[in-house]
Amino acid sequence: MMITTRGFALTLAALLLPCFAEAQQMIHYRLEYSPRSGSRVHVSLTPSEPVRAPASFVMPRNYPGGYNLVLYDSFLEDIHATSANGKTIGVQKDEFGPRWRIGESGDSFAAIEYWIDLRRMEQELHSAVDSSKARPGYLGILGYSVFGYLDGLQDKQVDLRVDAAQDWSILTSLSPALPAPKGKASAKAPNYYALADSQVLAGPDLQLRFLPGKIPLILAVYAEGEDDVALEGRVAREALDKVQAYFGDVPFPQYTVQLELLHPLEGHEYDFSQEHLDSGTFSLSATEAITARSIARRRSVALFNYAHHIAHCWIPKRAYGVGYLPFNWEMPPVIDTVWFNEGFARYAAIEALVEGMSETDGEAFRSRQLATLRMVVDNAHDSIRQMPLLVLSREASFMYSLDFRIGRNAYARGALMAAEIDDRIRVKTNGTKSLRDALRFLLRWTQQNQRPFEVEELPKIFAEATGVDVHDIFIRWLNQRNG
Repeated sequence: MMITTRGFALTLAALLLPCFAEAQQMIHYRLEYSPRSGSRVHVSLTPSEPVRAPASFVMPRNYPGGYNLVLYDSFLEDIHATSANGKTIGVQKDEFGPRWRIGESGDSFAAIEYWIDLRRMEQELHSAVDSSKARPGYLGILGYSVFGYLDGLQDKQVDLRVDAAQDWSILTSLSPALPAPKGKASAKAPNYYALADSQVLAGPDLQLRFLPGKIPLILAVYAEGEDDVALEGRVAREALDKVQAYFGDVPFPQYTVQLELLHPLEGHEYDFSQEHLDSGTFSLSATEAITARSIARRRSVALFNYAHHIAHCWIPKRAYGVGYLPFNWEMPPVIDTVWFNEGFARYAAIEALVEGMSETDGEAFRSRQLATLRMVVDNAHDSIRQMPLLVLSREASFMYSLDFRIGRNAYARGALMAAEIDDRIRVKTNGTKSLRDALRFLLRWTQQNQRPFEVEELPKIFAEATGVDVHDIFIRWLNQRNG
């Protein structure tokens, strides 16, 4: 795992916030779940040293790559804090924000604990990838939906312990182990960002597979209908191998697929997926499962969906523009480069899959993908067509899936820009270089500089990587209102 992404993710923010404890502070998180408690999970935070009050406890209202406002603080129940000797410390919710004030001047507290009802969360959040889930025989936890943090201590190391029923297998994407431990599991994270962008999965209905490779793949499937787990694993393994070959490096020790094949709740949205630092959540309706009877097109769609979201582990998780990191957990950050995050990652997935095809099949696949993207742009409503790309990106920062016309056009324009840049580089270098060289260089540049790129820097970075000037392409796509 590259230290720069996880370490840098909240470093600047931490430097600007009050220091409540010594540098050696560690935050111990404990997640407890029992089927007897219904759909409620219990969470506690215990700093290794008591924290001076007043302090703030914060629950996220969005997550990296979600581009949406999600009021996770509204599901938090029965929060209270205690001192080292067991004294109750006052906790007061802010009127508007997702913050709780802990204690008064002169107090110190040793622990915070609270409950979250996952059934209520799933019922009220209509996007399947926004919500954790508690169903008979299955617990699927998205870190940012249940874990809050102490303001100013986000960059401290995290120790996580999970307790469930004795016969329940437990997998955490922070440190997936197979065979999965039963009843209890533990893991460490370098900071809150890594904890929040991880998953905890458990239950007797959780199917687990290990697929070796250059980046080992852990497949974790919960299916409420028919599914061919072995076939899903082969498709996900192929996608991971091809994307890794495209980017060339191995920045994380394993990749975890959380695949949920669900009977849809009425009025809910399924068949979306969400990337994480070294894992992905794929929440699909049960009818989207791959089986031996699945047509080739269904398998092709699944392959591309895996590849696209795996590509996000590189872009933008490890190469990103201003606004993406350090991350603002309290509100959706306004980002000028959603077109890069979504469009360039999409194009990278296309090219990664093309490389494993014959020349004829690869060209046909690429042409179909680009034609679909062009159709999205050409058929956009005038209100969207007339938005310059930076304005569209800012709108997509918090309305990406809420109004998917905005999200689709942001990634379509970005991917078409990437395709034009790729074509220019290949022509000018007689095929010796491509956009892949530029993206690999950008990943190294981000690691070395430990900061996001500015929009105006990107063509310079690409030119340094390939020797090809693509500045005019950037300017045209950024300024042209209809792409």
